[in-house]
Amino acid sequence: MSPLIRAIFPIIAFLVIGYIARLTKKFDPKNSGILINWVLNISIPCMIIIDMTSQDMLSEYRQYIEFFGGYLLTSFILFCLAYVYGRFIKRKDLLIGSYFAGAAVFSNTCMIALPVLAILLPVSGATFGVLGVVVLIIGLQTTSVIYEYCSSKGKGMSLRKVLSSFLHAMKANYFIAMVIGLILSFADVKLAMPIKASLNAVGITTAPVALFAIGAQLNFGLFRHHARIVAECTFFKLFLMPVIAWYVCDLARLPPAPSVAVVVCAAVSTAKCQYAVARSHDVYVEETEAAVAGTTILSVVTLPVVVSLLTRQFVGVIS
Repeated sequence: MSPLIRAIFPIIAFLVIGYIARLTKKFDPKNSGILINWVLNISIPCMIIIDMTSQDMLSEYRQYIEFFGGYLLTSFILFCLAYVYGRFIKRKDLLIGSYFAGAAVFSNTCMIALPVLAILLPVSGATFGVLGVVVLIIGLQTTSVIYEYCSSKGKGMSLRKVLSSFLHAMKANYFIAMVIGLILSFADVKLAMPIKASLNAVGITTAPVALFAIGAQLNFGLFRHHARIVAECTFFKLFLMPVIAWYVCDLARLPPAPSVAVVVCAAVSTAKCQYAVARSHDVYVEETEAAVAGTTILSVVTLPVVVSLLTRQFVGVIS
């Protein structure tokens, strides 16, 4: 049980410490944005560069392609299922149905899955995580395209606006770090020890800072007002999605490391970025916020179960 405890304990501990800090007023949740900016713009890029320069990307590229394909396929299947449920069972229109599907499927790969994968898979976890973010961006752009379509009927879609939004997302520091890491890895450039030690010292702060910030933002009050939405999104996001991800990996015969990464990305809570998209479009805002908060809180219970099953299934893969 020792490896299992080592894998699960930090995930729960960082979230709980953040929540306790909020309850005891030792940390103002309004300051979480500062921590999140640190993670997105500084610590994650450092982690990615260390991760990519510590392995031979030319010989390992296949596992990353397999992960990307497996996770993209899983997300597509679940999005379709959630959309059908929202459109025909909940009887919502195209726009609301797609935003419900986004809230029920899009994973918080950047702030939760990436740090968790860095703990579970120290050598390749950050690279899997950033590819998971690419899948998330594809999903977010899908809902943005649907919004453009629904809001501009008879006027023509603003394709330029959609492409501009996608290009803006690709300019994030962690994508720039991925490009730098790829170049250094392909060129077989080894970082000098002082540089590597400095980047590593910053990169290892990603998991505690990111998960602490998420824990400090947990709000149980949203359960009372949108209990049904939370229940529906929890079913899709925290139960059905990791189950289907596991079957996709099994049917596609993915190797152990990509399989672990796909299932972990599928098993984390709803992406906060989806709430940002909903708020910017003023569509399904409160419901999406409730889904983010609810699945984040409940994932404290479900994610350790998933990690436990992965640890037993893929012995020796998880650090």
